[in-house]
Amino acid sequence: MSGVQRVLDGLVADDRFTGALALPGLHRSVSAVLATYNRCPTDPAVAFRDNPLTWALDSLLAQVGDALAEIVVVDDGSTDHTEQVLASYTTGGATVPIRVLRLARHEGAWAARNAAVAAASAPWVLFGDDDCVYAPHYVAGAAYVLAQVRRTDSRACAVNLPFYYRRLRPSETRPAKGIGLLRPERAEFATWFHTWPDSYVPSPPLLDERSGIVAPMRVELIGGTAVVDVEALQDVGGFVDLSAWPSSYSDHLHLSADLTDNGWRLYHCPDPRLSAVHLKFGAVGRYTTAAEECGSLLPALGRGLGELIDLSAQPRVDTGCRVADDDFHSDMIGTFFAFFAGRSLDGGFRWAQRMWTDFVQAGEAYSRAVATVPGLVQRRRLWRDGLARGARWLTGAAARPGRTPAEVDALLDRICAAAGDVPFNWRVPP
Repeated sequence: MSGVQRVLDGLVADDRFTGALALPGLHRSVSAVLATYNRCPTDPAVAFRDNPLTWALDSLLAQVGDALAEIVVVDDGSTDHTEQVLASYTTGGATVPIRVLRLARHEGAWAARNAAVAAASAPWVLFGDDDCVYAPHYVAGAAYVLAQVRRTDSRACAVNLPFYYRRLRPSETRPAKGIGLLRPERAEFATWFHTWPDSYVPSPPLLDERSGIVAPMRVELIGGTAVVDVEALQDVGGFVDLSAWPSSYSDHLHLSADLTDNGWRLYHCPDPRLSAVHLKFGAVGRYTTAAEECGSLLPALGRGLGELIDLSAQPRVDTGCRVADDDFHSDMIGTFFAFFAGRSLDGGFRWAQRMWTDFVQAGEAYSRAVATVPGLVQRRRLWRDGLARGARWLTGAAARPGRTPAEVDALLDRICAAAGDVPFNWRVPP
């Protein structure tokens, strides 16, 4: 047994752990929010709980403790069975109130999340994806950690929680300094929230003796499973308008940088008892699964992990933020270029050059969600297309922060010259 597995086996979620999280001040302190889009492809009359949205809702309804005030679900213009599925929850006498909002048309995760935050009644909102299964202490643990951190850091506004891609626990270690990394001027970012900090082996530091929760660490980046103070979200204007990007892939880079720029501080708690299993519905991807975990039953659902993986690992593009592989490459290059260049012209240059070297020349994919990488000619086209889309966003009304056309012209000329590629007209969409 590896050192990290011994550590993880020693973290037990028992009645004492549950009781330690039950602080009076945390009663109904959290609104769980879900943005959802076409996560109910199966007719509920045929197989109700084969729909990923039910996995998220059922595991939230099964949370221990009383920190959860409500679940706010924003239907982002779904065209499948989402409305029927949600109706069964809102009329079925759920243990926690479920409030449903529906956007008139599909706008993107950024818009749905902003609508959810505006509707939430609790002071803290807990984000999660609509194809996740949440551990029983996900909500209570998130609230407890944020409350404890704020005792010593009044500007702490968010605690990120771990998620594991089609797994129940972390399977690899990572240097702590490389988890939740965001350096716009160097075009550097790293999530690695599914890993275990190597400095937490063999004995992880604890948040406190009362709970025994693994101590959180300061980070520069949070992801899609995080509890955030509503006041901080309002302070930065919420999620930036990313309607130009169907994948919404840079949403948490923007949010993290905005929060940090306004003096708020971010944390990540790697404790697996407060985690989510991210099923990545609709993605074949390049994820590794553990045979010994696939037969494990998920308590809130009474179903095996392997069964849910099989249901999820079927290619779909019109669900969640999923897009076709080629579209994803263009989105990823362009949306990150827009983010980095908006905050640092040197950062934008470094990102574009890295994508030329890693993606165009070497054929390296930057996400496990994609299963295929196109040929060299197509990769060059996607690189140019992504940069052009990023340039148009940077000079448009939605950009926060933005750039002038002259700045973008000079930056793209510099990028193309360094890559040995011909300049292109970014102003007119193809």
